[in-house]
Amino acid sequence: MFNGRYSYAIEEKGRVFVPVKFRRGLSPEAEDTFVITRGFDGCLAMYPLDRWREFEEQLGELPASDPEARRIVRWFSANAEYVRLDSQGRIRIPNHLLEFAQLDSGTVIIGVLDRIEIWNPGAYEKQEKESDPTSMHLEGFKF
Repeated sequence: MFNGRYSYAIEEKGRVFVPVKFRRGLSPEAEDTFVITRGFDGCLAMYPLDRWREFEEQLGELPASDPEARRIVRWFSANAEYVRLDSQGRIRIPNHLLEFAQLDSGTVIIGVLDRIEIWNPGAYEKQEKESDPTSMHLEGFKF
């Protein structure tokens, strides 16, 4: 499980460090590989390879006859890219994903349980201000 918040610069060629804490949390089945794709709210979602395979199975179980299910599957799978950690603990974010998340010089990288989110710092700050969970009401969940 991933948690925490980190800020990193984007290096040339779209490379960014993956926090040491997150790298240490990888299972051997992940093979030092992540799958990065479009996430919700304008961020990128990054899954360890083994977790991505589980997520793909869930996507594959969605009914192909349902137009909304097809859109969800396309959203994640058409934009998915396999990225491997280099010897310095960095990944290279493909250009189309850098553009989607409006990443140019810096990032905020957060752990969100089973995945990692990569944010434009300004977008994350705005999202965080708008997302105070103490004012939200989720059925069956108590803060």
